[in-house]
Amino acid sequence: MRRGEEKFVSGEVKAAAKRLAPIIRTARLARNMTQEAAAQRARMSAYTWMKIERGDVSVSMGAWLSALECLGLLDALALSPDLSIQPHGETVRLRARSSTAKREAFDF
Repeated sequence: MRRGEEKFVSGEVKAAAKRLAPIIRTARLARNMTQEAAAQRARMSAYTWMKIERGDVSVSMGAWLSALECLGLLDALALSPDLSIQPHGETVRLRARSSTAKREAFDF
């Protein structure tokens, strides 16, 4: 049985998908493309494209990225290649380290 992804995402993620969906739809319409044509160009089914335009979070991130690429919007994400830039002033880690706390200190 398929799990419901809606249960595993935060409200912030759902809101971001709902904000991104109309941008994708507007860009597709500006290029005078049907959903079927856009889906074919992005190498996905028309049903998956429809779910993206609805802001469905169960669609894979790869499909979302393919949709953005198909419409020429992939560069709009502009993720920073500088990994030293961290949100909320967090320190930059080069690798994860095991905890220094004793395992006996935990009650589970």
